[in-house]
Amino acid sequence: MKKQIFLFCALFVMLISTNTGILKAQTTSEPYVILVEFILDEAKTDEAIELLSDIQLQTLENEEGCLVYDVLLCEGDSTKVFIYESYESEDAYKVHSSAPYFKEIVLKKLKPLIKSQKITKVFPLNFDGEFGDAEI
Repeated sequence: MKKQIFLFCALFVMLISTNTGILKAQTTSEPYVILVEFILDEAKTDEAIELLSDIQLQTLENEEGCLVYDVLLCEGDSTKVFIYESYESEDAYKVHSSAPYFKEIVLKKLKPLIKSQKITKVFPLNFDGEFGDAEI
């Protein structure tokens, strides 16, 4: 049993040392990615979705550093909305959050329509193409 544990640990150390990209934390040169979850005021859902569509359009049209800005509505709950945002860097995200249209749409108009909000910062796993099209 001790031999199996030793072999497992040795293999794990080898994997980490040769594939540090899988486990490393996000650096400033990697995309800055967040997932935002909103619970909207049920009476104001349509208005909020219009505002979310507007900020999505403004962001994609005006920000070269924005890679992805998807607004997703929960299938079973029309008051729950998710936003998947990916930027070239944290600096590109800062450009987004300080843009005049962000302040006008999100902070002034959308914020009062939100009952709760959760933001999760995530980072893409970069397997350096080793897995290609293989399913994981």
